[in-house]
Amino acid sequence: VLENSINFSHSKDDLFFGFNASLTETLKNDYNDKYEYIFPEITVDKNILSDEKFGNLNLQSNLKVHNYDTNKHTNFLVNDFDWTSTDLIFNSKIKSTFLANLKNINYEAKNVDIYKDDTTSELFGAFGLLSKIDFQKTQNGNIHLLTPKILLKYSPGSMRQDDKSSLLTPVSAFNLNRVEDSNNYETGNSATLGLNYNVKKDDFDKFNFSVAQIINEKENKKHHSKSSLDEKLSDLVGDSSLIISDKFKINYKFALDQNYQDLNYSDLGSNLSFGNFDVKFNYIEESKHVGSQEYFKTRLEYKNNDKSLVSFETKRNLVTNSSEFYDLSYEYINDCLRAGLVYRREFYNDSELEADNSLMFNITLVPLGNINSPKLNK
Repeated sequence: VLENSINFSHSKDDLFFGFNASLTETLKNDYNDKYEYIFPEITVDKNILSDEKFGNLNLQSNLKVHNYDTNKHTNFLVNDFDWTSTDLIFNSKIKSTFLANLKNINYEAKNVDIYKDDTTSELFGAFGLLSKIDFQKTQNGNIHLLTPKILLKYSPGSMRQDDKSSLLTPVSAFNLNRVEDSNNYETGNSATLGLNYNVKKDDFDKFNFSVAQIINEKENKKHHSKSSLDEKLSDLVGDSSLIISDKFKINYKFALDQNYQDLNYSDLGSNLSFGNFDVKFNYIEESKHVGSQEYFKTRLEYKNNDKSLVSFETKRNLVTNSSEFYDLSYEYINDCLRAGLVYRREFYNDSELEADNSLMFNITLVPLGNINSPKLNK
């Protein structure tokens, strides 16, 4: 695959503008759908209102023209309004915030099954109330912070079938829209329950723990099963980290089935630092709707005076007892230039397929470059 792209971005306090155009070509001679075009893709983030009384109102507009698989064509213009109220405090402890989101999707499509052929305009929206209580206790010089919270969400209408999704997390569980596809929108009424627990000493985090679960009014099979949002009761998802020192950290992520007995996902990792040398290990296990695999990932990094980084990463499938890929990369960074070289080798279980090798070179002029734009105030 050969890809050519150009990206431009500009930002200031209350505005972001991004432009992207790309051409992708498959070099295999026997492949018919060789070309894929994105031209243009324009993103504008604008803070419309920032007021101590009414809160914050942001707008993100995205225009994307996409041609692929020879005769498939989509034009999308999506306008996304986000409003967050100022905090309302009750009884000196309960803090509540109103959230609202309005999304207008306009599109034209040709030869794409999931979209209508006619010019279409759709309107989606959600309204939520986020409430939480902060508890604090100091013991033996450690500050313990406990924050139970709840999000009540109302979103009418019907969403499209979600064909791509990732695992639910304690952070994404408290979003109004948990669908990753920018051209789709999560509908339905739900309540999210969760809590955060943090232990720190002298402004140094020693332990962090977050957990959340979503209770839906009814099943929604238009969600991808991997996220567990298609059920009335989602997986209980959690994320934790234990910082033993500035050189050693252990983290653990999990998704516990709604029966509270079976683990559908488990990720146990550790980070070790030895001067300029970092070692990261992860053991990952998937089951049921998440997958049926076990992996062991290793990443080695060497930093040289904050200007260059050499890394090696590998992922091994423990079920098939085979390596899935090797990554070897070198990156150089200074005040005005960022350059990287990555060699990747992917392996296949099918004996008729050979290992795939790829080499990528990327260079960014820092005063002109940008990676990705998050929404304002996020």
